[in-house]
Amino acid sequence: MRKVFEFNVKGHNIKVINHWFGGLKLYVDGNIKDTDRSLFAFGKTPLLTTNLDAHGTLEILPISKMLSVEIDAVLNNNKSLQHVYSSHRRLSLQQQRLAK
Repeated sequence: MRKVFEFNVKGHNIKVINHWFGGLKLYVDGNIKDTDRSLFAFGKTPLLTTNLDAHGTLEILPISKMLSVEIDAVLNNNKSLQHVYSSHRRLSLQQQRLAK
């Protein structure tokens, strides 16, 4: 089973692909940046990360559900964590605006 998450952060096109046999892959503007082949994820530790220039580090926190995976994405600028995407819950308008 394959699941694709696409969103934009600070002008970058982000794509996260999860496949049962291929694991998680993180793409930024079409270029692969990180991969992970962990079997389980609980959303507390980022499994995929990449640097987004002066904006900080994008961290992907996957959460294993029964037969699927959901993700949260946060931007870490060493001062604070900013939620920029969630596949399973709605972000506030302020969080959506800050991600652009």
